[in-house]
Amino acid sequence: MGLVLGGGNPLRHIAVAYVNRALILACVLFFVLGVRPEPFAFVPAYLFGIGDLAGPLPTVDAWRGLFGHVLIHGDALHLLTNMVALWVFGDSVEDALGHVRYGVFFFLCAAAGAMTEGWLAVEPLRPVVGASGAISGVMGAYLLLHPHAKILLLLFFRIPLLLPASVVVGGDLAANVAMVLLPPVPGVDADGVAWGAHLGGFAAGMLLVAPFKRRGVPLFLPADAYPAVPFPRLQRVIVDIFPGPRDRGDGERTAAGKAVLYFGLVAVLVWTL
Repeated sequence: MGLVLGGGNPLRHIAVAYVNRALILACVLFFVLGVRPEPFAFVPAYLFGIGDLAGPLPTVDAWRGLFGHVLIHGDALHLLTNMVALWVFGDSVEDALGHVRYGVFFFLCAAAGAMTEGWLAVEPLRPVVGASGAISGVMGAYLLLHPHAKILLLLFFRIPLLLPASVVVGGDLAANVAMVLLPPVPGVDADGVAWGAHLGGFAAGMLLVAPFKRRGVPLFLPADAYPAVPFPRLQRVIVDIFPGPRDRGDGERTAAGKAVLYFGLVAVLVWTL
């Protein structure tokens, strides 16, 4: 469990990720203004024709919810975690795709996530809200574009670690696969998380990134394409668990030593939780 705080990945093709910033602003405004979720929530039954309340298909409500659910969030924590993740990963994906194609890509991932959740839904009349599916698509694209980029992660919301995107995003993908495939634990509610939407978004993002990216933008950018010290002001308080060859030195405390120290702290925290 953790919160991504930053990505050590500079923009290469654009000055500002206007579309990503606009998406974040729209989600925040919808939440602050208290926009009612009903017109924008995605209800799987309305698209798949399940349940007595499902009307003639496809309905306007079904199509609006298929794309509009990304703008609605259940509470402040839901909004915060989604927007921070979108801030960290979305700018670089927009940089690789371009402004217009990124916007189309984002909503296609949102739709793919919603439809996957609807296909897997145990409760088809339960509304789906939040940008998590679309953000999973953005993270899937980031995984293929920048697997070696360093991500600043606050592990257990307490311990700052620097990890490759392949570990952070790959771990999140593996967790979502497990939550979808493993049988539910009796008596345990998974907090209403739309795991299917996450998984559908991941799949869409990884499939669409190649045809949507700019011509000449490579997949799997090598590790030496990123700054050696992505967060210079924080390098004394964070540890790079997987340092590259140029990151290793003969300082007073090596990266390996820091890793041992931090993993010891993690073990203590896990024991006390």
